[in-house]
Amino acid sequence: MKRKQPQRDPELFASPHVVALDTPIGRIWIASDDELITAVSFEPLPVRHAKLPPVLLKAEKQLKEYFAGKRKKFDLPVQQVGTRFQKLVWRALQDIPYGKAASYKTLGKHIGGRALGRTVGNACGKNPIPIIVPCHRVIGSNGLLTGYIGGIWRKRWLLQHEGALPKEI
Repeated sequence: MKRKQPQRDPELFASPHVVALDTPIGRIWIASDDELITAVSFEPLPVRHAKLPPVLLKAEKQLKEYFAGKRKKFDLPVQQVGTRFQKLVWRALQDIPYGKAASYKTLGKHIGGRALGRTVGNACGKNPIPIIVPCHRVIGSNGLLTGYIGGIWRKRWLLQHEGALPKEI
């Protein structure tokens, strides 16, 4: 049985600027205000046809470089709206190096000094800026791929693209 992907509140993505980008994992939408990246979505966002701010053009360029294998770290200002704990998790995600993966439990211990795997997983699921804030780099303690807003197939692709998982034969 195919699991239904969690839906995102469209109000969270009500940004004045949106650009669509075709990638190896399907079309993604990148949203920003005039200065900060506010969302990356696997679901369509309303694309507005207006002059795009430099931050959105920079995000588009960096994501193209990432998918071409030429970028390992993003240098973008992001707006992360969430609880204090969610923001802690999202900051910690950016410390997981390209080509590596960490377990939810390990990340929880890193943040809170104890196993907070389930809570970390919930925070990852609420990450409004996947790929740029790399929640795909978090896996189960048993090495299994669990939960990803874009679907497990995209998580697998991203981890294989980064070399954190072997390519399937």
